[in-house]
Amino acid sequence: MVAQFKPRERKHRKRARIEQRRQSDSIVAEDGPAESNSHAQLHEDLRKTLSQPGMSGKKKKRLDKYIENKLRKEENLKLLKKLAQRKVDTSLFQSSKDLGKQTISKRDALGRALRLERAGIETEEDRDLLYKQPSDPISVEKPIPMIGEFMAPAPEEKTPLSTHSAVGLSFGGGLKRPLDADEHGVPIIKKRQRLNKVTVQPSPIDQLSWDGFGSESWSDDDDPMSEEATSDLESTEDSASVGSSGDIDDSDDDLSYPIFAAPAVSGQTKVRIKPRAHSDFKTWATEQMNKARDFTPTTTSIAQVETQSNRSKLEKLRPREEDPLPTELQVSLQIRPRQVYSVQVNRSDTVQESRMKLPIVAEEQKIMEAIHNNSVVIVCGATGSGKTTQVPQFLYEAGYGDSKGPTPGLIGVTQPRRVAAVTMAKRVGEELESRSKSAYQIRFDSNVEPQTAIKFMTDGILIREISQDFALSKYSAIVIDEAHERSVNTDILIGMISRIVDLRDKLSQTNPDVKSLKMIIMSATLMTGSFLDNPKLFPQGTPPLVQSEGRQYPVTMHFSRRTRQDYVQEAFQKIVKGHRKLPPGGMLVFLTGQNEINDLAKKLRGALAQVSAFGTGARVRINAREAPLESDDLDLVETLAQGQDVSDESSGDEDEDKEFDVNEESVPSLKALILPLYSQLPTKEQLRVFETVPENTRLIVLATNVAETSITIPGIRYVFDSGRSKERKYNNVTGIQTFEIGWISKASAIQRAGRAGRTEPGHCYRLYSSAMYERDFAEHTEPEILHTPIESVVLQLKSMDLHNTINFPFPTAPERDNLERAEKLLSYLGALDRNGSVTALGRDLSMYPVSPRFAKILAIGHQHDSIYHVTAMVAALAVPELFIPQARLNQIGQEESLQEEDLAGETQTKAYNKAQGILSAHDSTSDGLKLVTALCAYMWAKDHDVFCAQMFLYSKAMKEAQRLYTQLLNIISLNLPGSVDPHKIKLQPPTKLQIATLKQTLAAGFLDQVAIRSDLAPTPPSMPRKPSRPTDVPYLTLFPTHAGRVEDVLEQVVFIHPSSILAHTKSAKTMPQYLIYSHIQRGTTATIAGSKLPKIWMHPLTAVTGVQLAALARNTPLLEYGKPIGKIESMNERGDERVVWCVPSLVGERGGGRIWPLPTVKTMQRKDGKGIWNVEKILS
Repeated sequence: MVAQFKPRERKHRKRARIEQRRQSDSIVAEDGPAESNSHAQLHEDLRKTLSQPGMSGKKKKRLDKYIENKLRKEENLKLLKKLAQRKVDTSLFQSSKDLGKQTISKRDALGRALRLERAGIETEEDRDLLYKQPSDPISVEKPIPMIGEFMAPAPEEKTPLSTHSAVGLSFGGGLKRPLDADEHGVPIIKKRQRLNKVTVQPSPIDQLSWDGFGSESWSDDDDPMSEEATSDLESTEDSASVGSSGDIDDSDDDLSYPIFAAPAVSGQTKVRIKPRAHSDFKTWATEQMNKARDFTPTTTSIAQVETQSNRSKLEKLRPREEDPLPTELQVSLQIRPRQVYSVQVNRSDTVQESRMKLPIVAEEQKIMEAIHNNSVVIVCGATGSGKTTQVPQFLYEAGYGDSKGPTPGLIGVTQPRRVAAVTMAKRVGEELESRSKSAYQIRFDSNVEPQTAIKFMTDGILIREISQDFALSKYSAIVIDEAHERSVNTDILIGMISRIVDLRDKLSQTNPDVKSLKMIIMSATLMTGSFLDNPKLFPQGTPPLVQSEGRQYPVTMHFSRRTRQDYVQEAFQKIVKGHRKLPPGGMLVFLTGQNEINDLAKKLRGALAQVSAFGTGARVRINAREAPLESDDLDLVETLAQGQDVSDESSGDEDEDKEFDVNEESVPSLKALILPLYSQLPTKEQLRVFETVPENTRLIVLATNVAETSITIPGIRYVFDSGRSKERKYNNVTGIQTFEIGWISKASAIQRAGRAGRTEPGHCYRLYSSAMYERDFAEHTEPEILHTPIESVVLQLKSMDLHNTINFPFPTAPERDNLERAEKLLSYLGALDRNGSVTALGRDLSMYPVSPRFAKILAIGHQHDSIYHVTAMVAALAVPELFIPQARLNQIGQEESLQEEDLAGETQTKAYNKAQGILSAHDSTSDGLKLVTALCAYMWAKDHDVFCAQMFLYSKAMKEAQRLYTQLLNIISLNLPGSVDPHKIKLQPPTKLQIATLKQTLAAGFLDQVAIRSDLAPTPPSMPRKPSRPTDVPYLTLFPTHAGRVEDVLEQVVFIHPSSILAHTKSAKTMPQYLIYSHIQRGTTATIAGSKLPKIWMHPLTAVTGVQLAALARNTPLLEYGKPIGKIESMNERGDERVVWCVPSLVGERGGGRIWPLPTVKTMQRKDGKGIWNVEKILS
């Protein structure tokens, strides 16, 4: 095997390496032993000094390590000092790249000479470079003659004529004349006198026009004769070039120094600035150069220029301009001058003191100036600024809403929630010391009086008023609150009022009785881009934005180290810890829904029942083996296995408890008052959170996002934010609804945290990490109009004669496809014709405060004296969730514990099934009739709460349905006088004919939402197994529930929801062929990973037949008729009428919908002008 190649070692490299090693060894030999001994001795001395008796071995090791580190640092410092002493000065070194240069630039030569001089090396050549002698030095050694002395030079110091002078004499006329000589040939020097220098104030000269080459101009700024220079040089002779004019001319530098000479006058000293000497040669040269350049110099003298400059500057003299006003304070040209008017409000000292603490009060002047000067103003103030209660009062005090003032209309304030409208109206009335001045109007209640000035209402109320009075003539200002929530009604209001404001401005210009309308948009976040950057919304210009500070007190944020999946369990643990460690103050916990609230309340009641037995400092410890393993824990294991970095923070109970140390004194144990707060909770239970908390008791409120905005719960100091919310998602393409729990936006998180800083400094404990917050949280909440059905909006706009709804000024415009789907649905209902214009039926539908589907049911429900039952059915359908789901039976006892005893186990289930059987006694195939029966029985009941408890109904929802029933009857009586009795409440059970009418009327409102049993469809899908239960029977919808092609059959079919009465059908074979449903929704995943596809559930309303579908779908795009079958009977001689048998078919959308043949019908058809046969009547 060939040996590996090894390069030969060079001798000179080896010698250099050995020599270097020898030198280093000698240094070590000199200093090594002494330093080693001193190092060891010092180490031992420090150890004896710092050691303590009884130290453990671990502490001794740490002490040795500490001493060793300190000594090593000292040795490093000594070594650095030695190296600094041996450092070589390289400032005089020359770069190797410059060694071969033949010539050196003057700059480099000067730099090198300067460096050599600083180093103490001087050469004659370098001295000549650095110090240059002047060519004509001025003598300063001679004594300076005083004023009045002759300055005759000594005879021996005659200065020869310069070269320039000699040349000038030879040429003659262009040069200066030589000095005059006396009879002896001695030049005659005229006598000069010095005068006292008088400071002449310089006059500023504007930039002079250029007079050509050689025409030198001098000014005070460029005058080389300062006070010191004048005193030194005015008596100095320079005989090199002296002319008859007496000038001193330095031919090298071409500088001329003026000479002050004047006879002395008794008592006064006159000053005369002698003009510069005239040079014939210079004048001639200047003229020649100006001619060569075609330049004509100006003849304006300096004095004239100065005079003109001063005059022009005086003319231009104006007061100093100030900074421009802010946008909100600038006066619009379209705003007419306003009358000064105000309303005096006498408030108590307590109310005034509380108002002064609100940040928005400090911005009153700015806000009101912006409102006076602009038609539309945006006010942005974070949670706790007080904008909801104070801005209406600002307007009232400025004269808005006062019948005697210049703006007598009402001040309208919209709120997205009814509870907020009621509470804010009461609060403003208390602060105004007059409850009659502030009132509210919500869907079923109102306390508005003639003397009301401020009216709080829900946004839906104002939309109804706009439909009746588009100009809003009763109002002088509209305040749209909580605009950041971006609800559908809020967006529609902003778009409508933006046009009403322009309309009122135009009307006020022609009619003095009509006043302008002001619109104030209030938002809690800075998500105002949809308003400010939308020229379509505000074509007159961008409205001003007035910002205000947020909460009154600081709120400290506490993020979790990890984001756990079981956030309810984490909330339970942190609430228990916080209750036992934190100072007094209420707690507000944000969860996603009613189920989570009830589960957590049950756990907290059990854990905090014996709080006093644990004491103040008790801690909750959880065994690591018993703690659930979360997905984040799995990620941590994978991170450790891959060797990646993990957070360095300690993870013990002591460290986790630090977030509850708020640097305040500990307090004795407190009792816990746990209250829920969600929308389905009865009003009495909701108002309990506003009541006074007993002494030594902590309020713990478990709420959904209802408590996020508008309302303020007193005493809340600590907020526990899960960071999640449950929202209904609507797929505009497939029509499937899903209730998903997802992350909230950053704006919502800030809103939740702001609940803690209202009355005192607070803390917000976020049950998610800061990394999750930055990565997965959106900046703002998505506008509701983008993911909700908008057929009601389109119908409202169409009824206002807006043909092209896409042109409406939406703050955030929905997609064009969604608008087209809404128009198609309205055409199915008969509200729009083929051209997209609203029909007479459509205008009638827009009068009802319900969706167009329910309005269609009301419009055709007058047959067979069934209008009252139809109205009751619509009222029950319009209110969501009348029935308590069977899955919540275990929680009913907790909710109704104040009124009824608990029903447990099998007894409770039997009672639930019995109640469902009683309510569905009239018809076992229609969930709509079950709702009618429940509402009619509720109106007959003496004790509504007891009835709801026995029939497992939500008391609050049933009360709302009854109010809606009364409201709808009043609207029907107004539109159709004499048709109904608005005071008829108690209804008799429906007859068989009325039941059939109710089912057919119900189907007419949901005609496009029809499903067929899959095994009876023209092309049935292949199912993996035969259904054994009613809830396993698949149905196909007329419009597909999927977009595009899918492989899984579960994406194509739907199933009956278990809450339907059809789910209790005895046999799956007896299920109806056709079903009308209200909506479809996707179930939740059964596994964490979501590998199993959840079912799509259908909420059926009633069963129908094929003949009923053919009758209901007539004259709609959903129904098509086939070719005639059998004999054709002609009805006249013209042949344009006939009676035929044909097969109708339900048709979905072209290109994706389904076609279902219906039973054969006998029809009468008529031929139109285009030769097309149209069905006039169905005979059988």
